[in-house]
Order: sequence, then C-alpha cells, then structure tokens
Amino acid sequence: MGYKRNPKVYHLKFQDEYDGLEVMVRSLSMGQLIKARSGKSDDGKDGTEELIELLAERLVSWNLEDEDGMPVPPTLEAIKGEDNDLVFAIINHWTDAVSGVKAPLPESSPSGEPSPVESIPMVPLSESLAS
Repeated sequence: MGYKRNPKVYHLKFQDEYDGLEVMVRSLSMGQLIKARSGKSDDGKDGTEELIELLAERLVSWNLEDEDGMPVPPTLEAIKGEDNDLVFAIINHWTDAVSGVKAPLPESSPSGEPSPVESIPMVPLSESLAS
C-alpha cells in the first residue's frame, strides 16, 4: 500500500498594498514551479502568458470584487482583466508560499532591549603575566 498525497491548497493573505485580499490556490508541481520562477515557456508562448494561464488553472477562489462590489470570478478572462501589479503580487506570493519562502516579519516586530553596557575594568597586566 503506497502513500497517496492530497493536493495542497494555499490560503494567501495579503497585508500590503492589497490588504484584505485572500486567495486560495492549489500547489504547483516542481516542474511548474521551476517554469514559473524562470519565466521561460516550452511551447512558444510568452512566459507571462503561461504564468497567467497557470494561475488560472490552479486558482480555487478569491475574495476580489469589482468597483461595484460584485465578486470577480476566478477565471482566466477575469485575471486578464485585472491590473498587472495585482496579478503579479498574487503570483509572487503564491510561488513564495509553494517554495517555502517565509513572509517577512511585520514592521512592528520588536527588536528587543539593548544590552546593558557595563564597563570592563581596564587595568594593565602585572609584569609577571605580561611575558
């Protein structure tokens, strides 16, 4: 009896320019991740086009709404209609999650207390120890 893996779904939460955006997207195979990171295409397509199609294929859901407050469907056509900065932010967040890159610490992360400075007595060595 072998091991059967369950496809992983990443829950991406944005806390930057797209604060509040949440995206559910399935994992990538190692080959897909390598292609996504390299931006190269095997079938003559532009690397960006292939990335967008890969995102559309793996996208489960998102909470994206249009200007009227209506949900935007998680489809290839909808992705193509979105701002490129938003789409690339999703792709970067997704590929970072898949490859195990941890999110940076929040800016408010405390650095701790400074070490207390104690003066170390500076006395010359005795002549018997100096040699």
